[in-house]
Formats: sequence, structure tokens, C-alpha cells
Amino acid sequence: MSTERVQRVVEAIVAGCLVSVAAFFAYADSPTSADWLSAAFFTGMGMLVMILSYPVGKATSGSIGFLPFLSVALVAPNGAALVAVATSTFVGEVIIRRAWLKVAFNTAQQTFAVAVGLFLYLSFGGKSVAVESPQVVPFLGLCTAYFALNKLAVSTVVSASSGTNTLRHWMKSVQNSGLYDALSLPLIVLLALMYVTKGAFWTALAALPMLGIRQLYRMVFALEKVNEELLQLMVASIEARDPYTSGHSQRVARYAREVARAAGLPDRQVERVEIAALLHDVGKIHEEFATILRKPGRLSDEEFGLMKLHPIRSAELVAKVSHFSDLVSPVRAHHEAWDGSGYPDQLTGESIPLSARIIALADTIDAMTTSRPYRAGFSLDSVRSELERESGRQFDPQMCSKLIAPAAWTSLERAVLAAQREYPESEASESYSADSSASNLFVELQR
Repeated sequence: MSTERVQRVVEAIVAGCLVSVAAFFAYADSPTSADWLSAAFFTGMGMLVMILSYPVGKATSGSIGFLPFLSVALVAPNGAALVAVATSTFVGEVIIRRAWLKVAFNTAQQTFAVAVGLFLYLSFGGKSVAVESPQVVPFLGLCTAYFALNKLAVSTVVSASSGTNTLRHWMKSVQNSGLYDALSLPLIVLLALMYVTKGAFWTALAALPMLGIRQLYRMVFALEKVNEELLQLMVASIEARDPYTSGHSQRVARYAREVARAAGLPDRQVERVEIAALLHDVGKIHEEFATILRKPGRLSDEEFGLMKLHPIRSAELVAKVSHFSDLVSPVRAHHEAWDGSGYPDQLTGESIPLSARIIALADTIDAMTTSRPYRAGFSLDSVRSELERESGRQFDPQMCSKLIAPAAWTSLERAVLAAQREYPESEASESYSADSSASNLFVELQR
């Protein structure tokens, strides 16, 4: 179970932290009274920023705790710094009432990252900024180790919870925050130098604008989260009209993300494909489709002709949002076929937008794996066989080849199982038709 995997990961990180702390205390010089005084000041600052942290996901939170943690490491590069980091993290986590497993994880991973960073700092000849000006190489060693290990620990526990790839999470985290981490390096040095030259009072005043920056980040994240939830609400309200495709767009978005990754797209483009997939059927909100969507059986030729308009209607709605201008073409073309037999524009081959080719695959995978009153959902082995059969006809052959490769297919299988648990299909009839051939299936997909 994922809970057991997470617990084992946390136990391993706690054990690693204890070993690294013990080794570092044996390696570094003993703290002086001045070091302990510095540690006390930065402990208070660290507690404050930890209390002001905010959630940015199911298992992660946003914080600028690295500023006091790495600053105290520059001022007191010995055991006092580790005590400051561990104490401020632990107390801050307890005050905001996190679960004990999270308290243990956050305290251990922060302390472990600083311990390894400090070991590199001292190994490269770094000294306290109170006695020597900061040196570039030791400082970069400290910061690189801290950020890399911090993100790795978080990525590992997230992957253990979700069953996804740790390296992928880690690389995405580095890409998303690497620039901000690099830009924050002067602030770390500034905070440390301010403390040793001006004292605690002026350092505290200098830190206030940093807390303002943190608040700005929180507001930006909150706005992005609200927009995402409104988008999900809109899609869910549209799908409520069709009892047989509840959760369809959310599942297609998840599968599209897997297909895009299998195709080797960069993370930013993967995110845009995922949004396009979420929006691919928004045009069905038009009243002209209401009766068709409530029909439990297959469509007549006339109804099928009307349903072919839904990609156009979806694209028209998406075009009304300027931020989605790059998604209009993929949404319009998500029912085009590689051999030109699709609609609405009968595009062929690579003239079909790449994102649309991805959504077409994801859309088909969801249609095949969900049940209808007249047929049972396909097994994943059957889905793979159908994709191979339609490669070069319905779908981009290169993309199909990449998707059915062992590693990519295993990842997709996990995504299908997870999505079906999270977005269960509506209850279908127990009486299934034996007619579930591919030719009928691909007509059915146009709903």
C-alpha cells in the first residue's frame, strides 16, 4: 500500500538524517557561544517562515525556510546550524499541526540536506562569514547539495505515495524552481552578512521584504489553484449531462499526460497538452448536443453528423480565453485521423497538430477502458492490441510505437488504474452486447 511505502521512505530519510548529523558533529568544530547565539536567532526566523508555509500539493508545501537555514549555515558552519534547522522545522510543523509522519519527514529531510551541504562547504574550505568573506565554490557546494537533496527527498515521498517515477518528479521540481533558487542565492549571503555586521535587529528588518515576497508567491499560487479548480468545475458540470462519460475529460487529461511524456515532450508542453485534453469536449455544453448526450445507445447517422460539430464548438469556446490561444487547434483537431478519415477538417498525418494526435490516443484509451450499457470495457491488453492495429490509420504510428514500449506502457497502465479509482465511471448496465469490435468502437468514440 502507498501508506506503507511512504512510511518506509520516511523511516529511511530519518535514519539517514541521524547518521549524517552524528557524522557531521564528529567532523566539524564544536560550536562557540557566538554560534549558539546565532543559531537561536535563526531558529526563531526559521520557525516563523515554517509556520507561514502554504500547501502547493497533496504532499508538498511552499516555504522560504531555505533562507534562514542556509544563512545560519554560513554564520555558524557547525552543529549549531543543524540544531537551528531541526528545532525550527520541528517546532514550526508542530505549531501548524501537521501529522506526525509529515513532522518527522520535514524535520529529517531539511536537517539532512543542510548536514550534507555543510559537509561539502567545509570540505571545500568554507569558513564562517564572521571571520572570512564568503567563497564562491564552498557556497555553491552548500546550496547545490541542499536544493538537490531537499527536492529529491520530497520527490521520493511523493512518488512512494502516488506510485510514479521519482526521477521525473525530481527533474520537474528542479526545472520549475531552479531559476528561483539561483536568484535567491544573493539573499542568503546578504542575510548572513547582515547578521554578522549589523546584528539581529537590522537583520530582522531586512527579512521583512523577504516575507512579502513569500506572501506574493502564496497569492499567485492561490490564484492559479482557483483557476484550476474552476476549470475542473466547468468540465464536471458539462459531463454531468452525459451519464456514461462522467469523469471522461479528467481521465483523458491524465492519459494525455502519459502519452505526451512517452512522446518525449518537455514538461511545459506536457502541461499544455493536459489542459487541452481537459477542455477537448467543452463544446458539448451547447444545447444542440443535450439530447444526444443523454442517449444511452449508439447514434443514428443524423445524430452522428451533428456530433461531429462538437470539436468546432469546443474550439470556439476555448478561443474566447486568450491564455488558451495555443490550445484552439489541438481541441478542434482531436478527432482527426492519421489517414484523413477524421473530422472536422479531414487533416492527415503530421498536418494534424501534435497535441491533437496525443489527445486522440488518450480519448480512445478512455473510451475502450470504460463500460457502456451495450459492452464491457476492454482489458489493457486488448487496448494495446487495438492501438497497434490502428497505428498508421487512426493514430500517429511513431507515437503509438513509443506509447506501447514497455516502460511507457507500464506507466500508462498505472495511470489508467489510478484514474479509474479517482474518477469512477458511472454505473453501466449489466447486460453487455458482444458487439465490441474496433470498427464499431471508433464510431462510438465520436460521442
